[in-house]
Amino acid sequence: MDITVNQSTLARAWRLLSRATPTRSTLPILQTVRLDAQTGRLNLATTDLELGMTTSLVANVSDPGSVCVPARLFGESVAQLPNEPVRLSLNPEGHRLRLSCGRFIANIATMDAAEFPVLPPPEAARALTLEAGRLRDAIARVASAAARDDTRPILTTVLFDFGQDGLTLAAADGFRLARARLAVVSASSQQLLVPARAVTELGRILGDAESVRLVPTAESRGAYFVAGETTLFARLIEGRFPDVERVIPQDGKTHVTIETTSFRQAIRVAGLFGGSGDARPVVLDAAPGRLYLRARGDETGDAEADLSAELEDDPQSIAVNTRLLADVIDTIDAALVRLSWSSPQTPIVLREVGREEAADLVVIMPLADPTLVRRPAAA
Repeated sequence: MDITVNQSTLARAWRLLSRATPTRSTLPILQTVRLDAQTGRLNLATTDLELGMTTSLVANVSDPGSVCVPARLFGESVAQLPNEPVRLSLNPEGHRLRLSCGRFIANIATMDAAEFPVLPPPEAARALTLEAGRLRDAIARVASAAARDDTRPILTTVLFDFGQDGLTLAAADGFRLARARLAVVSASSQQLLVPARAVTELGRILGDAESVRLVPTAESRGAYFVAGETTLFARLIEGRFPDVERVIPQDGKTHVTIETTSFRQAIRVAGLFGGSGDARPVVLDAAPGRLYLRARGDETGDAEADLSAELEDDPQSIAVNTRLLADVIDTIDAALVRLSWSSPQTPIVLREVGREEAADLVVIMPLADPTLVRRPAAA
């Protein structure tokens, strides 16, 4: 193998693939990046068996070939090189890959490319084409709602639900649920449970792509997402996702419309005062023309905010975890957000005002302590 490639292009490709390389593994081959040099192209691949990524870039290939090299060592070395042509040449007798760029030369230990894992073959006949920009937007709104606790593997996934209404993405962790919907043409009914980690990486590789192809594997045990020159493989989780529609409240007695930026700022400040631990409560008091926020903690003190808002129907209070609420507000681009709930004990639903897809929403469970909701008598 003997190739020449641009340093900045190679470094950019490594940054895309690095997250699919395990830092620790009982299989040394999984800690490598596979380099495949073909006519005019260099293909790079990494995998931890659950997540795999490949990308292709233009290269001057004088001698095709394949080899595996330590991923972190190779990637960090390339990142430190000057922005000049990088030459990679393999010495088959010494089992070393010679890397040269400007005045820099290194000889990197290699492994046999034949040992690199072979991922399940895709079923091209079942491929779907999705609009990349809308999918990227949906991922940003939904993926963060997935659980991080591996003891509940189903909830660590993002549901890709293809049906009559198009493609619905949903994620939940027991305290919140996020849903977004995309229009999809000619999609057969199916559900894929894609690990949230893979979905987050998918959002990163979409970049400026106009479209992405979703290609399931045999028996839907995995799925490939192809965006431009980069492909992501995700091994799917088996099981049944909770019924999303049953969790979402269908009506409410209190509806508040508020300016997003000021609400975001107030929530962030409230999170500094709302006690200790993960459940930092803030009380939302809906009143005609106003939304009051209150937070207090034994060790921090207390904070209040008085925001202009439009109230429909009943004035009412509810207590919410500021961390969960802040995560949601950070994904909202619209100028206005609408909050709806029926009672202090029922979930609160958040929607962006003026959003084209009315199905996009987030549901957050309230904090149950009634003393947090009652407004002090002096107020």
